[in-house]
Amino acid sequence: MLFPRFFAWAGRGILRLIRCLIRSCGKALHRFRSLLFQPIRLRSEVAKTARRQWLNGRGKPLSGRIAAFLQSVGTVLFHDHGIAVSVFRIAVPLFCCGFLFSVVSYGMRMDYGIAVTFNGAEIGVISDEEDYEQAEQIVRRRLSYTDNRPDFSFAREFRVTTDSDAVRLLPAELADRMLRSAAVELIEGWGVYRGKVFLGAVSDKQPVEDALMQQLSDYQASLKEDVDEVFYPEELTYEKGVYLRENLTAPDELIRTLTAVRETTRTFTAGSDDSVYSVALRFSTTPERIRALNPQLTDLVPPSGRVTVPVLQRDYPISYRRTVSLLSFVDFDTRRIETNRLSAGKEKVFQHGVKGERRNTVQITFTDGEESGRELLGTEILSLPVDEEIGVGTYTPEPFSKETKLYGTGQFAWPVNGGYISDVFISNRNHRGLDIAAPGGTEIYAAEDGVVTAATMSGSYGNYVKIDHRTGYETLYAHCSVLLVTPEQEVTRGQVIALVGTTGHSTGNHLHFEVRINGMNYNPADYLRVNADDRDNP
Repeated sequence: MLFPRFFAWAGRGILRLIRCLIRSCGKALHRFRSLLFQPIRLRSEVAKTARRQWLNGRGKPLSGRIAAFLQSVGTVLFHDHGIAVSVFRIAVPLFCCGFLFSVVSYGMRMDYGIAVTFNGAEIGVISDEEDYEQAEQIVRRRLSYTDNRPDFSFAREFRVTTDSDAVRLLPAELADRMLRSAAVELIEGWGVYRGKVFLGAVSDKQPVEDALMQQLSDYQASLKEDVDEVFYPEELTYEKGVYLRENLTAPDELIRTLTAVRETTRTFTAGSDDSVYSVALRFSTTPERIRALNPQLTDLVPPSGRVTVPVLQRDYPISYRRTVSLLSFVDFDTRRIETNRLSAGKEKVFQHGVKGERRNTVQITFTDGEESGRELLGTEILSLPVDEEIGVGTYTPEPFSKETKLYGTGQFAWPVNGGYISDVFISNRNHRGLDIAAPGGTEIYAAEDGVVTAATMSGSYGNYVKIDHRTGYETLYAHCSVLLVTPEQEVTRGQVIALVGTTGHSTGNHLHFEVRINGMNYNPADYLRVNADDRDNP
């Protein structure tokens, strides 16, 4: 019974909510309709009132009809909702907005400026206060170039002006007028700056420019090789303006300062690949000059060797760029390749690495004859490097069965790819080795590094190989079907030297394996360790 009551109660609540929403929407629509049609209704009432006033004049004398007409016209035009009043209510805000826009536009089109009054006198108009700050810095900088700095007041006033005909001064022009307004002795000239350092003022900059260009031309002519460009690495600039008279410098004196040259030497520490020729190239000199200053040197300079080199020192350095082709090596990569051709733990170089060669086009910058920078312009590969390949042994020879266990020293590796022991050392027939039976053609491995001393055939052994391990030990591999090594050949542990067979005095495919020490036979099992670990006991 509880659930039906709940659903009935919820249904009634939802119906009430829907009715409330419908009533609210109806009221909102009614309100919107009233607001939308109210202006039309009000103007309709004004029109009805004017019509009644006009009809009231009918049947009256002419004066009455005229009065009724004027009254109806006045109602149409000047009633609170009449035409004239409505137009006035719309036109006045539009007019005010238009007037405000025109005033702002006019103000924005005006060319404003800042008139500068300096030490009581108006000296010009600038565009921004920052122009004055820059001009003041220029004046202070020029005043700082003298030991006897004159008294100078920076009292100034600003005034906004709309004089469109006034020429706007640049900071340098304003600085000149500020200096002229002071009681100091001035000259018109060119300030010469090395970067930000003031070198002096000259009345004519042309002699200085000509002398420096001539120095560059003479320097280029003195070089014994073709160069791309000769230039001054430090910028020399000329600033026209008003300067203190005591800053005036004769052009010849400034030229002597800028073109002064001193010959001297310095000590250079050679790198790992330096030679007399590379050092001469680095310092823009000749190998003969380097040898003259360093009689003890050979063509190759020892790494970290101290070399005396000639250098020219200029107060105003000269640089040049030269494009050269230099050969260099490209290093090879080394790849380590796992292989079962080698026993585990053994490595062998299968392919020796060869460095590649490339030609680098380099633009070298020299400053006063000494290398000061390099830029790589391009590289051409002349020969590709050959990667070095190193084989890493992974193969561990062992018998076919894990049940075959030998607990020897492990000095020698199991010499067959699989197999099983078919006869032991010193059997009832005076057996001097270990027989390992395996299918014909199974690989036979060198038990240790050494040199082949025999690879031949005998009546009892058949085809056999004997290896000298250079420590008094020898191993012998008999009854082979095929021999894969030759006398005096170097072999490594795990290398394939022959294939299992049944040549000689043999009753089936197997390897007869012997271990000899100084010519005496010993039990091979004492030197083999297979399928055994430290937890096993023989």
